[in-house]
Amino acid sequence: MFSNKLLLIFYPLLILGCVTTKKVPQIKHEEPHLLIFKQYGQDFNSFHEAVRDFKSLIFNYQDQSHDKQLKRQLSNARLAYKKVEFAFDYLEPKFAYLYVNGGPLPKLHEELAEVDLIPPNGLQRLDEIIFAEEIVDNLNEIKNLSSQLETKVSFIKESHLQDTITAQNSIELLRSGIVRVFTLGLTGFDTPGSGNAIEESHRAMISMRDAFHNFKDASQKTTSQKFQDILTIYNQGIASLDPAIDFEEFDRMEFLLKIVNPLYEKLFAFQKAMGIPSTSLNRHAQNYEIVNMFSENFLDRNYFSEYTYNNLNNPASIQLGKILFYDPILSKNLDLSCASCHNPEKAFADGLPKSQTNEFGVFTKRNSPTLIDAGYTSKYFWDLRERNLEMQVAHVIENSLEFNFTFEEIAKRLIKSKEYVNLFEEAYADIAKKDINKKSISNAIAAYVNTLTSFDSQFDKYVRGEIEDYSESARAGFNLFMGKAACGTCHFAPAFNGSVPPFYTDAESEVLGVTEGYFPDAPKLDQDPGRRANGRLTDAHDHFKHSFKTVTVRNAGLTAPYMHNGLFESLEDVIEFYDVGGGVGMGLDIENQTLAPDSLNLSQAEKDQLIDFLHTLSDTTHLLPGKITLPQFEDEPYWNQRGKPKVID
Repeated sequence: MFSNKLLLIFYPLLILGCVTTKKVPQIKHEEPHLLIFKQYGQDFNSFHEAVRDFKSLIFNYQDQSHDKQLKRQLSNARLAYKKVEFAFDYLEPKFAYLYVNGGPLPKLHEELAEVDLIPPNGLQRLDEIIFAEEIVDNLNEIKNLSSQLETKVSFIKESHLQDTITAQNSIELLRSGIVRVFTLGLTGFDTPGSGNAIEESHRAMISMRDAFHNFKDASQKTTSQKFQDILTIYNQGIASLDPAIDFEEFDRMEFLLKIVNPLYEKLFAFQKAMGIPSTSLNRHAQNYEIVNMFSENFLDRNYFSEYTYNNLNNPASIQLGKILFYDPILSKNLDLSCASCHNPEKAFADGLPKSQTNEFGVFTKRNSPTLIDAGYTSKYFWDLRERNLEMQVAHVIENSLEFNFTFEEIAKRLIKSKEYVNLFEEAYADIAKKDINKKSISNAIAAYVNTLTSFDSQFDKYVRGEIEDYSESARAGFNLFMGKAACGTCHFAPAFNGSVPPFYTDAESEVLGVTEGYFPDAPKLDQDPGRRANGRLTDAHDHFKHSFKTVTVRNAGLTAPYMHNGLFESLEDVIEFYDVGGGVGMGLDIENQTLAPDSLNLSQAEKDQLIDFLHTLSDTTHLLPGKITLPQFEDEPYWNQRGKPKVID
C-alpha cells in the first residue's frame, strides 16, 4: 500500500522526468562522399545494363532497318556512361582511357611494355563507326567491340565497386569533371561520329550536380550559401547546354567564363569551408590547389619533374641553369649555346625551318620549337623520345652536329672557373661526391627552362577576369578553336599542347600527313619516321610512323616557321593545311593519319578569327633574361672571349 502511495506521489514526477530527460533521437546522415559513391555504384550498374542491351541488339542485327534502333541504344549507353564518367575517369583513368572511352585509335599501355598496341576500342570507336560509317560494312568489328566492352565493364564493376572514396576525392572528381566537360566534351573529342557533344555534356553536368547535392544536409550555416551558389551555377550550366543547340553555335567562351571558372573556384572554396583536406595526392598533374584552369600553376610542373636529380624549383639551380643556358662553354668549339637555337628574342625558337649546326651551311633534322611552357608535358622532342627536361639536355650536348661534346669534358672545363665551382656547390653540395657532373649540369639547365612559362597573355588575363578588353574576333576565334575547327581536340586547354585532360599525365602525338613542301596540287609526304623511330621499343609501331609531338600553340604568332620540318611560314598556311584535312585531304595515301581528312569548311573570316585568337596567346616579355655575364676562367683567357655579355630585354 505504501509503495502504491509512493507510486501515486512520484508518478507525475517520473512522467515529468521521462519527458525532460529523454533524448530526442538524432537522424544520422550518411557522409556525402559515401552517398556519392553509392549513387555512382547504382549508375555504373545501369551503364553496364545499357552496354549489355547494346550488345544484344548488335548480335540480333539483321539488316539496315535496325540501324536507327542500334544508334539510339548506343546513344543510351553513352549517356549512361556520362552519368558515371566524372567519377570513373578520376578513380580509374587507365581503364577509362584504354578500354571504355579512350580515343578511337590504337592505344599504348606504357606500364606494360610487353603488351602490344591495344586496338581501337570502347565507346568512342563505336561512336565513330556506327554514326560515321555503314553499320552493315562493319558488323563483325562492332560485334567484337561490343563484346569486349561488355566484358571489360563487367570485370571493372566486380572489382572497382568494392572500393570507396574519401571526402577529398568527392570534390576533386567534381572539379576534374568540369575540366573534362570543357576540354573533351564540348570540343567534340568524345563524339567523333555522332557529334552529340552538347547532349552528352548536358547529361554529365546533371550527374555532377546531383552528386554535389549530397552535400546539402552536411552544409552548415557557414557553408549553406556556398552550397546554394554552386547549385545555382550548375543549374545555369545545365540550362545553357540545351541539346537542341547546334554544336558550332555553342558559346564556349561564355560557358568558360560563367560556368567552368566559377564552379572550379567555388567548389574549392566549399571544400575548404567544409574542412575537407586538399593536400596533393600526386595522382594527377592537375593542381587542385589552384582555382582557375588558366592560372600558371593549374598544371603542376613538379608532377612532370618528379624523378629529376634535384628539385627544379631550387633557386640556386635556376640561377646556375640560366647562366649555363647562354654559355657556349658547353659546346666543343665554344660556338653554340642553348640560346643559339632557342633565342629569347624569338620566343625561344630560332625562326629557321631547321636549326643551324656546328658546321656552316648544315642544318639539323628538325625545327626548333619554342621552349616556353616546355615544362607542361610528360614527353619531349618532336618524336617524344625523352621523359623529362633533364634527359633532353644530353641529346643536344652529345649530338655530333650540335654541341658535339661530353659531360666529362664539360665538367673538366667548368671546374677551372671559381665562379662556376661556387655556383655548383651552392646548388648541389652534398648530393654527390662531385658537385659538377652530368646530372647536375642537366638539372640546372632543366630548372631554368622549367621557369619559362607564359600564362599572362591577353587571353589568360581576360578569362581570369583581370582585364575586360578582348576583341570579338579573338573571342570568335577561341570558340572556333574549341569547336568547329577542332583545334582543341589535339591542342588541349590550358597549355594548348598535347597533354591530355583532365589529368594531363600523358602527352599525345599526331600523324598529320605533313609534306616535304607545301604543294597542295602535287603533295609529297615528308619521310621523317618521327615517333616510330625514336629508339623506344614501346613506340616501334607503324601507328606511330610519321607521328610527331603536339606542341603548344601558345606564342605561335611569334614562332614561325611551323611543323617538325619548318614547312609552313605563316599561321595562314598552317590553317589552310588543317582545313583541307592534312596529307590525306590533299590526296596522299596515309593509313595511320590521325587528323580527320575531311575539310573543316572554314570561311576566310573564320580563318582570320582563329589567327586573331592565336595572337592573344603571346606572352614573352617577362621571360627576357636581362644582363647575362658569363663566368671567367682564370687560367684560360681564350675561353673568356666566348659569348660577350649582353642584355636581352
